[in-house]
Amino acid sequence: MTRRRSLAIILVYLACASFLFLTHSRLLSLPFFWDEAGQFISQSWDLYSKGLILPESALPNSHPPGLPLFLSALWRFFGFGIELTRGAMLLWGAAYLCAGFLLAVELVKGSRGAPAFLALGFLAAHPLVYTQSMMAQLDLPSAACVTAMLVAYLQRHERTMVLCALAAVAFKETSVVVPLVLAAFLWRRGEPRLAILLGGLPVLLLLNWFGFLWWKTGFAFGDGEYSRYNLEYPLHPARLAFALFRRASFLLVENFHFVPALVLAWRWRAIGFQPVWQPVVAASLAFVLAVSASGGAVLERYLLPVLPVLAAAFAGALSTLAPKLRYGLFALTLAGMTGCLFVNMPWPYALENNLAMVDLVELQRNTVGLVESKFRERRVTTTWPLNDALEKPYLGYGTRKHEHLREIHQTSVEAVNSMDWVAGDVLILYSRAWQPDVELTQFPPVRWFLDRFFEMPQDLRRGQMDLLPGFRRIVGYEQRGFWVEILVFTGDGI
Repeated sequence: MTRRRSLAIILVYLACASFLFLTHSRLLSLPFFWDEAGQFISQSWDLYSKGLILPESALPNSHPPGLPLFLSALWRFFGFGIELTRGAMLLWGAAYLCAGFLLAVELVKGSRGAPAFLALGFLAAHPLVYTQSMMAQLDLPSAACVTAMLVAYLQRHERTMVLCALAAVAFKETSVVVPLVLAAFLWRRGEPRLAILLGGLPVLLLLNWFGFLWWKTGFAFGDGEYSRYNLEYPLHPARLAFALFRRASFLLVENFHFVPALVLAWRWRAIGFQPVWQPVVAASLAFVLAVSASGGAVLERYLLPVLPVLAAAFAGALSTLAPKLRYGLFALTLAGMTGCLFVNMPWPYALENNLAMVDLVELQRNTVGLVESKFRERRVTTTWPLNDALEKPYLGYGTRKHEHLREIHQTSVEAVNSMDWVAGDVLILYSRAWQPDVELTQFPPVRWFLDRFFEMPQDLRRGQMDLLPGFRRIVGYEQRGFWVEILVFTGDGI
C-alpha cells in the first residue's frame, strides 16, 4: 500500500469518526439499552469485575467473547464509563463506514461521477447504522471486520483477509459464512492453500469456542433454551418465510431503500457489473440466508455486513443516471433515511433501529429515579429490561441496586392476577414495544398469523389497567407514544 493511499484512508477514517462523534454527541451518556444491558454489557462487566469469561449476570450463549474481551480491556486501561464505551463503539462505527467506502471503491471502479461517496452517504445516513454505531453490541464490529475482509479479498491482501476473517468470527459466529463462501471461490480459482486458511481458521476458532461452552455448560451454544430459540424455532416454514420476507423488505423497501432499489432494477443492464461482484454478492446472499434461518428474533442489525454491498450497488445504479437526476434521487433517499431515524413505523420493529430506543431509555431512567426516591423499601415487580435497570447501577439508570425486586416474564391480565401480592407491593407496567393507535398487527388476519406461529407476548396495553383488581394507580406518563404506569397493590376491590 502506497503512502499516499494510506494517508487517504486515514483521512477518510478521521472524517467518518468526526461525523459520528458530532452527530452522537448528545447521546454519549445514554444508559445501556435492551440487549446491551441484558447481555453484552452484563457479560463484559462480569469479565471486567470478576474475570469470568462465562457470565453470571447474563445467560451464556454461542457468541464468541470478542466484544467482552474488547470492552473489559478498555475499562481496565481507562476505567468503566458509559461515555467511554459509546465513544469506543463510535470508533468501530467509523471503521465500518471507512471499510464500506473502500469496498465501494473496489466494486464500482470506472463508474461515472464519484459513486463510492454516494455509497458512503447511504451508510452514514442510515438509521440502523446511526444507532448501532454507538451501541455496545457485537454486530457492528463484526460487520466492520467482514467489510474489511471483502476489501482485502478484492485487493489480494492475503494476510489482512485472514486476520479480518478471524476478527469477524471472534465477535460473532454467523460471520463465518462469508469467509467460507470466499474460500470456495478461491478453491475454484486454484488457490487451495489460501482457501484452507481463509475458511479453515475461523471454523477452527469456532470449534474451540463451542467445545469450551460444551465443557462448561453441557451445551455447545451455552444454553438449551437459547439453542432452541435460535436454531430450531426459526426453521418452521411459516417463520422462515416470514423472516425472508422481513429481510427483503428491510433491504429493498424500508428506510427509503425503495428509491435506489427501483433505479437498480431499472438500470440493471446499464450498470455492467464486473466479475469482482460475484464472490461478494454470493457471500452476501449466503449470509442473508444464514441469519434468516438462525436467530429467532430476526433483528435487522444482523444485516449490517450486507449494507455496504447494497450501498455500493445502489451507488452504481445511480451513477448510470444523468447528474441532476442522480443527485436528486440521492438527496431524496438521504432525506427519507434521516426522517426514518425520527419517525416510528406503524408496525412492531426493533426499537434500536432508530431513535425510538432513546424514548424508551429516558422513560425507564425516569422510572428508576422515581423508584429510588419513593419506593426504595417496597417490593417492585416488573418485566425485563426494566428489572435489569433497577438491579444493575452500572447500566446508567440509577445510583443503587434495588434490593426487593421480582421479575415477571409476561404482563397479561392472567399472569399478573395469578401472582401473590402483598399490600404495598409496587407493579410497574410499561410499553416494551412501539404501540401506535393504528397498528398493523392488530388487524385480525395479522394477529391470527402472529399468535399461531410466533411466541408473541400478550402484554397489557395502557387502557387495560382497570382489569387488575386490587391495584391503585400512583403515576403514569408518556413520551412519544411510549408509556409507563406505576401501581400499588392495596387489596381493595378483590
